[in-house]
Amino acid sequence: MNREISFYNYLTAEEKDLLDRSMLQETCRKGQIVHRHGDSCVGLIFVRKGRLAFSILSEEGREITVFRIEKGEACILSAACVLQTLEFDSHITAEISSEITILPAPTLARLMNANADVERLTYKQAVGQYASVLRTMQHIIFFSLEKRLASFLLEESQRRKSPSFSSTHEQIARCIGSSREVVTRMLNQFAGRGIVTLGRGTVTILDPEALDEVLA
Repeated sequence: MNREISFYNYLTAEEKDLLDRSMLQETCRKGQIVHRHGDSCVGLIFVRKGRLAFSILSEEGREITVFRIEKGEACILSAACVLQTLEFDSHITAEISSEITILPAPTLARLMNANADVERLTYKQAVGQYASVLRTMQHIIFFSLEKRLASFLLEESQRRKSPSFSSTHEQIARCIGSSREVVTRMLNQFAGRGIVTLGRGTVTILDPEALDEVLA
């Protein structure tokens, strides 16, 4: 399973053995906080099953989910102490019941110091996730709520490879920087226009072209 980690094939036999011996297994229940900013540096988190959400927090306690970590993906921003890069007042939460493995920060740092490919690929992934943070913040600052919701629905449908997906109004609100009440009202407007249908914790897109027109 560790072969799915981006830099695994670049490791020497000794480094692979170190990684395999160091990985920690953990099962997370839905809604569990996996890591909170200010806790001890956890290291690289790899999702074996389920989905995690990386959220940043404002001084007022407002929470915005800036990206998700899906099955087969890793969160490198949980290892900010190793990267010595910008940190966020943030936490990582299990959106659904999940199984993860963790490469502890000391082992990750050791591999990065010993292997240039590990360092290169780790920073490449960190840049990609940091870009996701900036992209989300750009949408919140410059896009209208209608456009943010339309963009979320289209991207979520593409991510799930289905016009229908499960997501609560609270989760959507955190992803687009709004409140649950406002998201519910906007979704009902979309439903009234025949763009989506709403179920219990589910959204089904009926007219993706109409969502594209909202973004135009």
